[in-house]
Amino acid sequence: MYISLPVLLLLVIALLSAVIALLLLTRKRRHRRKGLFKQLSLLLKMLDQGAHVARKHGQERSPHWGSVAKEHLRREPACVVCGYKGRKRQVHHIKPFHLHPDLELEPHNLITLCSARGKEHHLLLGHLGAWDSYNEHIRADAKHFYRKTAAQIKADLHWKKKMLARP
Repeated sequence: MYISLPVLLLLVIALLSAVIALLLLTRKRRHRRKGLFKQLSLLLKMLDQGAHVARKHGQERSPHWGSVAKEHLRREPACVVCGYKGRKRQVHHIKPFHLHPDLELEPHNLITLCSARGKEHHLLLGHLGAWDSYNEHIRADAKHFYRKTAAQIKADLHWKKKMLARP
């Protein structure tokens, strides 16, 4: 059986086109799936970790917490560790409100930390790497780790010692 060169070229081009189209379709599906997982992970991150830990200890957030947190962000609009002013700022209790319910709404017990990618100062410094833990010396640590990334903090000997002694 003899196939002319132009017909052979057309067959090769058609085959390559089909493979490319198939790859593009699977790539789009994969991105859609990633988009769905990304949305789900964002929803999970939006859950209030502090309220979750407090519920485990039989406490609930005050109904006034939302307005107190907004007021605090007006007074202290940036992460005290890195100066981040984006959407991933969080109001952190220096002394956890499930252990000190009387301090939940007290301005002197609040500090602004961020959870921005690559920094994550809320988890690293506010909770010493574990949501169930806390750091009563967060103000001093914020000065010590000023303008440092998560990787720099984790490499610091002072932070490693705090991790070993965390509550």
